[in-house]
Amino acid sequence: MRQSEPDRHIGALTRRDALVAAAGVASAAMLAPGPGLAAARPIPFGSAAQIETFRADPRYRQALTSYCDVIVPMNDLKWEAIRHDRSRFDFSGADELVAFAERSGKSLRGHALLWGEALPPWAKEISTRAEAERELVQHIETVVDRYKGRIATWDVVNEVIKFEPLPGEPMRDTIWQRLLGPAHVEIAFRTAARIDPKARLVLNDFNFEEPGPGPAARRKIALDLCRRLKDKGIPVHGIGLQAHLYADKPLDIDGLQGFMVELGKLDLDVEITELDVIDWKLPADTATRDRAAASLVGTFLDAIVSVRRPKAIVTWGLSDRYSWVHETFPRKDGARARPLPLDADFRPKPMMAVLDRYRRSQS
Repeated sequence: MRQSEPDRHIGALTRRDALVAAAGVASAAMLAPGPGLAAARPIPFGSAAQIETFRADPRYRQALTSYCDVIVPMNDLKWEAIRHDRSRFDFSGADELVAFAERSGKSLRGHALLWGEALPPWAKEISTRAEAERELVQHIETVVDRYKGRIATWDVVNEVIKFEPLPGEPMRDTIWQRLLGPAHVEIAFRTAARIDPKARLVLNDFNFEEPGPGPAARRKIALDLCRRLKDKGIPVHGIGLQAHLYADKPLDIDGLQGFMVELGKLDLDVEITELDVIDWKLPADTATRDRAAASLVGTFLDAIVSVRRPKAIVTWGLSDRYSWVHETFPRKDGARARPLPLDADFRPKPMMAVLDRYRRSQS
């Protein structure tokens, strides 16, 4: 999950987005996938799942069963969830979600083996290169081995690219970068591949879709990282686009499509891994917001799918009742955010219709 950068996004709607929101532009034709690959084959749809909500709300469990092909433990495979202390692993939450997915015939994505955030206090005190490498390798060996043959895809490295990359400084400042340098990416991918050679291994990051030099630099860095891994014989199979889309921000369609072309040249897949819509700048009217969000998601997915078919489309949550967006990007008018395909009462919204068009497409 991306870290919030709310101050960066304060500003007026673009003229295009204002017109979309105000007019409620979302006809059935606009919501349909565009020509080309969009209608070729179904694309698995899934959601990240919160264990606390999963345990407490039967409607949430039913929605995951009814709508999802893919389940992602949202937080329960992160270091702070399974490594409360150095000496033991706690897989209780992750095991519960994995077992549910298996009983329900869903596939699984693992998130995430290495991230500079969501670390337990003891991990933040690691102080030497040898200690950092030892703990990182042991962690990935233990986690991947436990779910070998069960979790098919892993976000091996999450949010490793600097938010605003500088010349010669492409990497985010984390404890892993400080102690291991860029080698921490290689260590993570090499270890995951060694433990489960059949798993699909993904580099997951955010803000590839906006215009401007920053996102363009992030796309290039992601490609360069994967190219270096491949050049060294280290397996990497794809790049995950988090796709936390800002309803008040335009999309760089040309940039996204060029990115897909470059992924193809490297024989890399694309996955949409954390899709939602941040609507804090849209009008309060729910129907207007829902139509604008659906149109934005459709435009984004069309840009991707017209060039390269994603392995999966995953939203960061399923129902508006449970989303990080409410607290991180609160609306000034006090209205609840509506970032996800189901509303707070688990009713499908226009966004779900867009996603279903990809999920249910037949060759």
